[in-house]
Amino acid sequence: MMKSDKWLIGWFSTVFILMAYTIGFVYYVDPLFHYHAPHTDKYHYELDNQRYVNDGITRNFEYNALITGTSMTENFKTSELDEIFGVRSVKIPYSGAAYKEVNEGIERAIRYDPDLKTVIRGIDMGYLFTYKDWMRDDLGTYPDYLYDNDPFNDVNYIFNQDIIFNRAYKMVLDTERPDFEPGMISFDKYSSWQGQAVMGKNTVIPDGIKTDKVSKEIHVTDEELQQIKENVEQNITDVARRNPNVVFYCFFTPYSMVWWNDLNNDGTIYRYVEAEKYAIEQMLTCNNIRLFSYNTRIDITADLNNYKDPTHFGSWISTLILYWMHNGEGLITADNYENYISEELRLHLDYDYEELNKQYDAVDDLVYGESVLKNEYK
Repeated sequence: MMKSDKWLIGWFSTVFILMAYTIGFVYYVDPLFHYHAPHTDKYHYELDNQRYVNDGITRNFEYNALITGTSMTENFKTSELDEIFGVRSVKIPYSGAAYKEVNEGIERAIRYDPDLKTVIRGIDMGYLFTYKDWMRDDLGTYPDYLYDNDPFNDVNYIFNQDIIFNRAYKMVLDTERPDFEPGMISFDKYSSWQGQAVMGKNTVIPDGIKTDKVSKEIHVTDEELQQIKENVEQNITDVARRNPNVVFYCFFTPYSMVWWNDLNNDGTIYRYVEAEKYAIEQMLTCNNIRLFSYNTRIDITADLNNYKDPTHFGSWISTLILYWMHNGEGLITADNYENYISEELRLHLDYDYEELNKQYDAVDDLVYGESVLKNEYK
C-alpha cells in the first residue's frame, strides 16, 4: 500500500473518531435538552434562549401543566402554579410571539407528554388582528432543526460551534470550579425580568400622559372579523377541541391604562373591544377553555407602579392572576360576557387618564409588589 493511501486512511479515521466523539459529547451533555432530560447531578444548565430551549423542555421534562404565552408570561413562577393548582409544571414563554408560535408549542407539549392536563396561556389583545399564519421574522434565524424529528438536520445542533464550545464544553469546564454546584436555573427565574426593570410612572410615561381624543370612531370591519375568526380557530380553539381532556386557562393579559389611553386617542378603542368580544365568542364554544379577563381591574391597570411599560406587569400581578384563575375570579362566561364588554368599554371611555400624571413612584418595586399582594389577600 502506498504511503498516500495510508495517509488518507489515517486522515479519514481521525476525522471519523473526532466526529463520533463530538456526536457523543453533545448528545450526552445536551445543553438544550434536545435528546434527553438534563444531567442536573453533573452539570449546571442555563435557560437563556427561549426559542432554543423551549422545545427541549416540553419534549424531555416531566410535567402535567405548563404556562405559556408571550413576554407577558415571563414573570410567572412555576413554584406558585404548582402550589396553587396542585400540579407539576414547566414554563415556556415566547417573547413577542404570534398566536401561531405559542399554539405550536402547546401542540408539541401535548404530543410529547400524555400526562399534560393543564395549560395556562396568556392571550395578548395586541395580536388579535394578526393573520393566522403570521410569525415573527425579525428575531433571528429560527432553529427549525430543534423542533422537527428529522435526525439528519441535527447536524446543525451537534456540529454547532456555539453549542460545542460556548455551551457544552463550558459546562464541563465549570465543573472544575471550586464553587461549582450542579443543577439548573429554576423556572421561576427563567426569562423573568423582574428586578432588572424599573417600574412606575416615571418609567412608563416619563413625559406624562397625553389625552387628545379624536372625534372619529374606528370600528372593526367584516374582513377583520373573518381574520380574527381564522386566527382564534387555528391557534386557540382547535387544539382545545382536539384535546378535551386538557383544561386551558386562558387570560387576556392586562395592559395598563396607558395602552387604553392610546386607543382612546386614536379612536380604535371600539375596534379592539369589538374584536375582543368576537374572540371571546369563539373561545366560549369550547367547554375546556376557561377564559378570564382583568381588564376592568383598574386598581391594577391604573396603578403604574405595577408596570415597566404600557403593557408589561410585575411578577406580583402574575401571582394574583394565578390565584384569581384558580378561584374563578374574572371568569368570562356565556352569561356575563356581554356585560363585561359593556363595562370594559364604558370604563375605558370615561376614565380620567390625566389622573395618571399625579401618581408617585414606589421607592422599592418588590416591596411595593408585596404590599399589593397583602392588600389583595389581607
